[in-house]
Amino acid sequence: MLIFDNVRAAFGRQEILRGVSFRLEPGSLTALIGKNGCGKSTLIGCLNGQIPYQGSILYRGNDLRAMKQRMRAREIAVLPQFLTGAPLRVEELVAMGRSPYLDLGKRLTETDRRHIEQAIEATGIQLLRHKMLSQLSGGERQKAYLAMVLAQDAKIIVLDEPTTYMDMEYEAEFMRLLETLRTRFGKTLLVVMHDLNRAAAAADHLVLLHEGKIDFSGTAAACEKSGRIEAVFHVKRSICTEDGRVRTHYYL
Repeated sequence: MLIFDNVRAAFGRQEILRGVSFRLEPGSLTALIGKNGCGKSTLIGCLNGQIPYQGSILYRGNDLRAMKQRMRAREIAVLPQFLTGAPLRVEELVAMGRSPYLDLGKRLTETDRRHIEQAIEATGIQLLRHKMLSQLSGGERQKAYLAMVLAQDAKIIVLDEPTTYMDMEYEAEFMRLLETLRTRFGKTLLVVMHDLNRAAAAADHLVLLHEGKIDFSGTAAACEKSGRIEAVFHVKRSICTEDGRVRTHYYL
C-alpha cells in the first residue's frame, strides 16, 4: 500500500537517512521507533513533501512526488510533532480537514459536514467543539487535531509522536482512539512512538530505525524475540501477565 524504497536524505553533508526500506500493510498499526536523532522525524518530513530525498516513496505503485499535493492529502494525512494553538475554534480546526476536497471559495457540502460530525463524535470532543484551541489542555488539543485528520478521510494516517505531552490517562485514551480508527474506520496507521512499552503493546508491526538505517522491521512479536530493542536502546526486558495477556515490559 505504502512502500519506502531505499529512501535517503541529508542535511548538507550529514546523511540522516541511509537507504530506508519498508512497507505499510493495509489496516495495520505500524510503530516507528528509534533513539533521538535516528531520523524518524526526517522520514516523516520526506513523506510529507517537506524534506527532499532520494529513492522512492510509493503509494499504490505511484511515486508520491508525481502526485499533486491535493490528491496526496486525500490519501495520506500527516500530523506533525509540533502543533500550534492556532486562533481557531475546535470545530473550525476539524473542518480544515476537508480542505483537500474544497475548491477555493467553495462552502462545505453535506458530505463535508457529515465527515466533520463523524470525526468529532469518534474522538469524543463534542463538548469542546466551540472552545478555542488556546483554551485546551495538551491532550485535548491532540484529540482535536486527530479529529481534523480523521475528517480528512485519508486512507493512511501518519502521526509523529502524538502522545509526547500527554499524561498517562490521556495517553491511554489516545491509544484507544487510534485502535478505533483502525477497527471502525479501516485506517492504516504509521505512528512515531517514544514509549517502547506502548509500541510493543499497541502495534502490529515495529520498524526500528537506528543511525539512519532500518535495524529491524516485522511483527511486534518477532521484534521482541530478536533482542534488537535491548541492543539499540540498552534496556532490559521482562515478561509479565496483565489482564490475562502476556506482555513485554522494557526497563533500564
